[in-house]
Amino acid sequence: MTIEKLNARLEYEMENLSRSPNLEKVLEPGFVDKRLYAMYLCETYHYTLHNARNQALVATRRDTSNIQYMKYCLKHALEETGHEMMALHDLKNLGFDVSVDTLPKPLMSTETLVAYLYHISEHFSPVARLGYSYWAERSYEFIQPLLAMLSDGIGVPKKAMTFFNEHSEIDAKHTEEVEESIRRFVKSDEDWSAVEEVMVGSLILTTRMMDEVFDQFCKLKEGKSTRYKFLG
Repeated sequence: MTIEKLNARLEYEMENLSRSPNLEKVLEPGFVDKRLYAMYLCETYHYTLHNARNQALVATRRDTSNIQYMKYCLKHALEETGHEMMALHDLKNLGFDVSVDTLPKPLMSTETLVAYLYHISEHFSPVARLGYSYWAERSYEFIQPLLAMLSDGIGVPKKAMTFFNEHSEIDAKHTEEVEESIRRFVKSDEDWSAVEEVMVGSLILTTRMMDEVFDQFCKLKEGKSTRYKFLG
C-alpha cells in the first residue's frame, strides 16, 4: 500500500457516495431549507466534541512508542480542541436560540461514529486513526456542491458557515501534516490495512449519520415530531 493507493481508494468511495439518492434529493432545488443544515450542525457539534479527545487518546497508549508520532497526535488534538463551538456559533447565527445545555442529544448514528473512533483509537494499531484524519481533513474538496447549495441555494449567510469556511483553512494545513505522518509512521502491511479500514469505516459511519439527519428532516417536512425541538 502507498499514499497514492490510499487516495485512489478514497476517491472511489467518494464517487460511490456522490450517487446517493439522498444527496441527489438534497441538491434538488427547493427541497431543503435551513432546518436541514441546523440538524447537521447539531450532530457536527456532538461528534466534533470528541475528536480532540480520541486523537489525544492515541498518544496516551502504552504501545504508542514513537515519540514523534505522540507529539503529532497531541499537537493535532490541541489544534482541534474547541472546534465544536464553531458549529454552535453557526447554529446561533442561523437565528436559533440554542446553547450547549439545550442542544438535543446526538442521533444513534452519531453516537455510533463517536464510539467507533474511541474504539479504534484505543484498540487498533496506534496509527489506524490516521485513516479517519486522512479523509476528514480533505473532505472540503469533495463537498463543494453542498457548500454552494447552502450559500446560494438556501441563503445560509457567511456568518453561519464558520465551521466550514474557517475549518477548511485550518484543514488545508492539517491535510499536509496527515499525509506526512502517514508516510513517516505507517510502515507495515498490517498498519496500512488498519489505516485503510478506518478510513473506509469512519466514512461509512459518517454517511449513515448524514442519512439519519436527512430522515429526520423528511419527518419534519411531513409535520412529524423530531428531537430538534428548537426548530419549531
